[in-house]
This record gives sequence, C-alpha cells and structure tokens, in this order.
Amino acid sequence: MMTSKQEYGVMLLRYAMAGVFLLFGINQLYAPTEWTGFVPGLVSKLMSASTAVIVNGCFEIIFGLFLLFGLYVRLSSLLLGLHLIGISFSLGYSPLAIRDWGLAMATLALFLMGTDKYCLDVKRTVMKGRRGKAENREETKNEEKS
Repeated sequence: MMTSKQEYGVMLLRYAMAGVFLLFGINQLYAPTEWTGFVPGLVSKLMSASTAVIVNGCFEIIFGLFLLFGLYVRLSSLLLGLHLIGISFSLGYSPLAIRDWGLAMATLALFLMGTDKYCLDVKRTVMKGRRGKAENREETKNEEKS
C-alpha cells in the first residue's frame, strides 16, 4: 500500500513524462525539419526523414496523452521507455543521449509502478467492477424467480 506522498509522486512522474512526450511530439509535428538530423540512417532507408519525424511525433503525442489521462499506463510507459532507449543508443555517447537515457529510466520506473489512484484506468476498473456486481445481482434475482 502506497502512502499519499508516494501516490502523489507517481502521479507527478506520470504528468511530467506525459508533458515531455507531448512537448517533443508537438514540436516534431510543427517543425519536422528541425528533427530530421536525428533520424538514424537505418530508418532513413525505410522512409524519408521528415516522414519518420512525423510518425515519431504522432507516436509520442498519442502515448503521451495516454499517460496524461492515465490510460494504459503500463503499456504506454513501456513502449515510450523502450523507444527512448533506442533513441539513446542511436545518438551515441552525447549529452542528448544521456538526457534521453535518464528520461527512459524515469519512464520505465513508471511502468514498474503502474497506475496511481488518479488514473482513468483505475476509475474504469472500479466502474467495471460495479457493473459486474450489478449484473451478478440481477442474475441472482432471475435465478431466484425461476
């Protein structure tokens, strides 16, 4: 059981990482040419650098929004964390790679911690549980009438 300070810490980390991915993703969509220099050669062989940047920006925005709202937190943080590890290795040893490595570890820590009580995932699970209990009560009533 987490203390309230720990719950707030997980929530803060989730919001912070969502902000990072949303800001980077939005920036990539608005100014893709500023990011094309970071596209690895292997990816450039598959698609144009501009297309890769736009696809990457969309990926980061979608999963950043999932983190922001607390939907599919474990899946989103795992994908984003692994994505950042890949980016870190493609950058080689540089200040940018070290920064991205740190962000990747923070994102993977979020994966390990999972949802906090402020996530929509938690609220969705509670609602499903209530719905399931109501359905079970209804079935019991119907069986008793039979």
